[in-house]
Amino acid sequence: MKNFISIVSVIVVLVLSIANVFVEAADYPTKPITLINPMPPGGTLDLQARAYASVAEKYLGQPVVVVNKPGATGMVGGLAGAQAAPDGYTLTVGSVNFTNTVEWEIANGRKPPFTRHDFISIGSFTMSPTLFIVPYDSPYKTLSDFMNDAKSKPGQLAYCSGGLYGMSHLPIEIFARATGLKLRHVPYSGGGPCLSAVVGKHVDFACQYPPTSLPLARGNKLRVLAVVGSKRLKSIPDIPAVKELGIDAEYYGWVGIMAPKNTPMPIVEKLREATKKVAEDKSFIDMIEKPGDEVFFLNGDELDKWMEKESKIIAAIDAELVKEAAKK
Repeated sequence: MKNFISIVSVIVVLVLSIANVFVEAADYPTKPITLINPMPPGGTLDLQARAYASVAEKYLGQPVVVVNKPGATGMVGGLAGAQAAPDGYTLTVGSVNFTNTVEWEIANGRKPPFTRHDFISIGSFTMSPTLFIVPYDSPYKTLSDFMNDAKSKPGQLAYCSGGLYGMSHLPIEIFARATGLKLRHVPYSGGGPCLSAVVGKHVDFACQYPPTSLPLARGNKLRVLAVVGSKRLKSIPDIPAVKELGIDAEYYGWVGIMAPKNTPMPIVEKLREATKKVAEDKSFIDMIEKPGDEVFFLNGDELDKWMEKESKIIAAIDAELVKEAAKK
């Protein structure tokens, strides 16, 4: 009899817990939502996160507040997002940086502080190629100019990135492997500081993203030599893609929204629905396209498949980098 009562008690507790989840999901959200951006202010992730937050409020009925938690190429903020309560009130700006930094840790035999499996994908809203940029008064007018000089000065031309093995470092590693060029890397703490280094001529070039690069190009602060992808951007139709130039290199930086693992699925579905509406919202599209980028929406399942494919590609590159470092 006692065993029967214990079993009944457990069932009652489970039923009440499940019922409570559905009640909370039905009311969700009832307070502001925090959106962690794992990178510093001023970069692509920050601009797009704030655009998303400003429009998402319309569909969620509560403010979405962006909080920057930079450090370790996104690992600090990513870990904070992974460890947040799975209640839908703390989300994280996910990006290809998650894949980059995690695969780099694994390639070096270290356990990463989190992986993509510590999150539930809500959806992505951009899938941007990087832009090959130089200071405005650089002697390089075309990518061929740059490549010819780089070949004559192996290891001398310097580029910056927003952090080691991040979304502005890997594109140049891919480009360098495709062209056989030897280039010197100077990592910075984020995309914003790297862009300042290009404008200030502290480095020779960089790969950065349309939302932050193109306004500076239009203001004659830097010059875009190529799109590191397979096709031209409609915002800069005169700038060639590297594939057109016979260079087999492309890299796309997605940006989207992630929720902590174990977030109740009714809440996840509400967030996914809201994110899809944001991606279709004219005001959001205008905010993304005005600086020169393009909206590219992937739902949660599509984003998971993309990350799985992306992880394999980046893991292979990281394995090569580790081997090269071991030889030095």
